[in-house]
Amino acid sequence: MNTYEVWVQWNEWDDPWCRRTVQGETAGKTKYSFWEYLQDGLWEEKFGTVVKKLRCRKIGGIKVSDLFTNPATFREICERRAIDFTYQGMKIEVDGQCGVMVGGNHSGNIDVCFEGKYYAENCHPWWRTKYFDRKGNLIKEFLD
Repeated sequence: MNTYEVWVQWNEWDDPWCRRTVQGETAGKTKYSFWEYLQDGLWEEKFGTVVKKLRCRKIGGIKVSDLFTNPATFREICERRAIDFTYQGMKIEVDGQCGVMVGGNHSGNIDVCFEGKYYAENCHPWWRTKYFDRKGNLIKEFLD
C-alpha cells in the first residue's frame, strides 16, 4: 500500500483541481478510487473519459510501524493476557500465517499485520500463536 497525491489537471497550464491524498496499491487503482470519489456528485462521467485528466504522484509507501496503535493500550493488553514479553513490531505466527504485532485493541486482543497485507487484524494472543525474538528464535507457543 502506498500514499498518492491525486488531482484533476484539465491541461498543462491549468491549476490542479480537487487535489487529495489517497491510499492505494498502485497508481491505477488509486486513480480508480479517486474517480469513484468524483462520481459522488462532483464529476459524473465514465472512467475512460476522466482518467485522461487525472494525475497521480506517489508520495510515500506504508510501513508496518504506521499501523502501531497506542503503546499504553498495547501494554495494558499484554499485562492482562500474560504476554508481557511481547513488544510492538515483534514477529508472530498465528495459525501458520506470519506477521508483525502492531498493537492491542479494546476487545482485549492483539492487532497483527500479516505478510502481504497493509492493515491490522484482530487476533487472540493464545490461539495457535507462536512468538519469535529478533533473531527468529521461538520464545513462546500457544497451541489450540
